[in-house]
Amino acid sequence: MEMRIVVADAASASALAERLAVALGAERISRWGDRPEVGIRVEQESESDRAVLRVLDAVDRWLDQTGGFAEMWLGKRSYRVARWAPVESGQ
Repeated sequence: MEMRIVVADAASASALAERLAVALGAERISRWGDRPEVGIRVEQESESDRAVLRVLDAVDRWLDQTGGFAEMWLGKRSYRVARWAPVESGQ
């Protein structure tokens, strides 16, 4: 399974790629020059659930530091991941 995470800029993608390399191993992480995205390869079907959870954990910790959002692609589906922020009431 291939995963892809798109972020705001290439510098953010580099920082996220470093965090993901620690969590999953550098051999599973890809970067494409100055594009603001990170590719992740999950080889075995039996480990895909754990790998997705490790990716989500790494992205969550990265968002704690940077704020913003990321768009995560799992196969052909995409999900927007962002830090939760309370909605202020106008009352």
